[in-house]
Order: sequence, then structure tokens, then C-alpha cells
Amino acid sequence: MNADREDCDPHKEHTLSRRLAVASLCGALLAASSTGEAAPADLAETARFLAGKGVASDSKLAEHAQTQSYAEYAEQIVSGWKQFQQPNLEGMRTWWAGRAPAKYSTVFYPFGGPDIGNALAFFPDADSFLMFGLEAPGAIPDLQAMDEEAISSGLTELKASLSTILQVNYFFTKAMEKKLGKGSFNSITGLLLFFLAMNDCDVTGARRIAIDGGTLAQGTAADDSASGRTRSRVPGVEITFKRSGRKQQTIRYFMVNVADAVLAKSSPDFVPYLKSQGRFVTMIKAASYLMHKEGIQEPAHFEQIRSLILKQSDFLVQDDSGVPLRLFTRDAWKLQFHGKYEAPTPEFSKHLQKDLKVEMQRNSTGILPFSYGYAYKQGESNLMTAQRVQ
Repeated sequence: MNADREDCDPHKEHTLSRRLAVASLCGALLAASSTGEAAPADLAETARFLAGKGVASDSKLAEHAQTQSYAEYAEQIVSGWKQFQQPNLEGMRTWWAGRAPAKYSTVFYPFGGPDIGNALAFFPDADSFLMFGLEAPGAIPDLQAMDEEAISSGLTELKASLSTILQVNYFFTKAMEKKLGKGSFNSITGLLLFFLAMNDCDVTGARRIAIDGGTLAQGTAADDSASGRTRSRVPGVEITFKRSGRKQQTIRYFMVNVADAVLAKSSPDFVPYLKSQGRFVTMIKAASYLMHKEGIQEPAHFEQIRSLILKQSDFLVQDDSGVPLRLFTRDAWKLQFHGKYEAPTPEFSKHLQKDLKVEMQRNSTGILPFSYGYAYKQGESNLMTAQRVQ
């Protein structure tokens, strides 16, 4: 989540839920089957292609992978990934070893958008990941139906939208919105495929889904285009994947605005669906301090999602933009503090938590060797972990 500003300083971007580029490439250029599903082999190849990893010599995309434009794209993407994102994720995994909960099945990543890479770094063995954002999931990419010009143009747009997370490990988007149009290549689904391939995951399936009446249903393209204030169905995408011979895992991403008033009017089935998913672990990163808002002076309230997190989570890891420290009762939670915290970045200064500052100064386990959240510079990030004890 980031702040809406006209420049692209990473501290000056704000969005309700990481407004990433979400559009199809127009008609046949970014198509999905009538059932909203795609063949596993094609999906795996598409994901690897988007990640700049090339494809097999007998692949339908082999010819496109041999072009000069693709070679340049792949070199730039791989170089950018290795410069910051890869070592940052490796630092997270190394530091996190021994700190994760012993058992977990479902990971809830509110306001996470398509950021599956960070979720996998913390919870690599989850059975499923529940994520949401304001952006439509978009069509399941069908690169095999595109010509060279369309693919080259699309890869350029994808590279532009990825530029910030490759540098600061979170999405900010005002600058990206200016680069988008009806022919935009990247959708939430496409970005999820990209991040999965970059994290050495083999995509095994993808389909449109929707929450309808509190249960999971088959999704349709029409779900994405309906008015967000009038629909009751919550559109989404489900992607399955495997890594290195391990079990199959599932991502479910939903397009939803979780502000209390909007949920009540347009997506009343979303919270009941989450409640039906049982216990989970929760991670929160760069969430725009949305769950800090309360009182008549704050225009949007997020009490429902905040309450659900506190009631349904057995374990939580977050930066200071998540659930305020004051809401964690010490008889119910074992808290640990990591990193450095003096104050939020300037645009969020009103959300200073004095109690968190005291805890960090007294009880922090030390500087974090990776970037997490808005305070992305080396040695500036903070984390709090909360283990339910009753």
C-alpha cells in the first residue's frame, strides 16, 4: 500500500491497496478460455517467459524467446531482480528461520495485492494464501495467441510496473497509473505468475473464481467489469503451483474494498467467506495505516477486517502500518519486536505509536538485515510478531 502522490518518491506514494496495473491487452491479445481456465503447460511456460527465464526449445513461445527484444527484457529483469529483490528475500528467509510458527496452513495477507514473493519468504509451506486488493484479477494471460509486437509491447509495460518493487520491496503506483492504457499487458494474474516463476515455482493451474453467497464459485469475465458499489459477487483468481517436488499450493486473490461502509453495500459475503476459512496466520506489510483509522475525523473505517484479523489469527507478523500495538492484549498474545522504529515516514506521521517506539527501544532483537515496509532503507525497517497464547 502506498500514498497517492504525483511524484514517484517511494515515501510519497499512497494507495488503498497497491493499485497495480490491471487491464487486458484488448480482445484476443490477452484472452482466457470460456471457463476462465488455462492449460497447466501453457501457464508454466507463460510464467517462466514473463520472468525472463526463457522456455523449452519445443515450446509454443520458443520463437518469441529468441528475439532481441526478449533477450534485452530478460537481461534487465534478471539483473534488476538480483540487484535487490533476490538478496532481500534471501535475507528474509535466513533471518526468519526458527521464528516462524511451527504449524500453519492458511496465510492471510490483507492489502497484499499480488505480492506473493514476500509471503512465500515467510511462509513457504502454506497450503493456501488468501490475498486481496482493489484491482481486478484480470484475464489469465494467453501469450501463445499474441504476435511478437504485442508481446514486446506488453513486456515493456510489465517491466515498468515492476520497477519499484525491485528497488524498495513494495508497490507504489501513482506513476504507474500514468503509463497504463487499454492495451496494458500486466494484470494481477500476470504479476502473480511472474512472482511465482521468479521464486522457482511451477504453475500448475489457474481459473477465475468468485465469492457468491459466502462460498466459492466459478468466476466469469463479467465479474471484473461490474460496478464495485453494486455487485455482491467478489471476483478473484485461483492459481495453483508446486516447488521442487513439494505439495501443491494455492493462491486465491480477490478484488474487494474492505472499508466497512463499502463492504456492507457491495461485498457483504467477503467477511463471512474469510470466517469460513478457519484459523490462519496473518502477514501485513505497507498497509497505509488503514487499520489505524477510527473516530469521526477519519473518513474510512476498517473495523471489520481489523477485528477479523485479531480474532482469527493464531500468529501475526507485521510492520508498524498494520494493526496498532495498543489492540494486542498481553494476556492473549506473546509479542516480539524486531528492527528499528522511531516514527512513520513523514506522510504518515500522524500514526506515530509512542508505545511501539518504547517497545522497540527497550526490547528489539536488533536491526533487520532486509527491507520490509515503507522504511525500506538498510537498517530502518521494523517488524512485530504476535503469537496467540489463549
